[in-house]
Amino acid sequence: MKNIIKIKYLLLLCVLVFPLEAVKYNKLDATTLYKRAIKYLDNENYKKADKVLKAYTKSKPNDSDGWNLYAFTKRKLGKYDLAEKYYKTSLELNPENKSALEYQGELFINTGRIDLARKNLVILENLCSSKCFEYEELKKSLIKATS
Repeated sequence: MKNIIKIKYLLLLCVLVFPLEAVKYNKLDATTLYKRAIKYLDNENYKKADKVLKAYTKSKPNDSDGWNLYAFTKRKLGKYDLAEKYYKTSLELNPENKSALEYQGELFINTGRIDLARKNLVILENLCSSKCFEYEELKKSLIKATS
């Protein structure tokens, strides 16, 4: 009987504690959320970054960079459909977001759509007065994928 009470107590504790974990990001301001997301991304903690960026994009729905990073985490987590959707959102907000174009190109490579990745490379080439970092990174990824 004591074991059943302990199990019920643990279940109740889980129900009470875990929703608070999910809600706490909604109580932080956008700047704090963004900084926290960058910290998680720097540490390659994509699951935590994903949760923070979900809250961030809700608080700043018109931030192209936020949607780009949210898409990046989805791609790193293997959720390619959502990543594609969020890269599209990012680029609708800012069609010249070089980072989003690079990362979307990498998604296209990951999903076997090399022609679309090449189109992103051409767009980046046109956006960069001299070859920019994003152009060079996508070019390297394309060379690696096609060699």
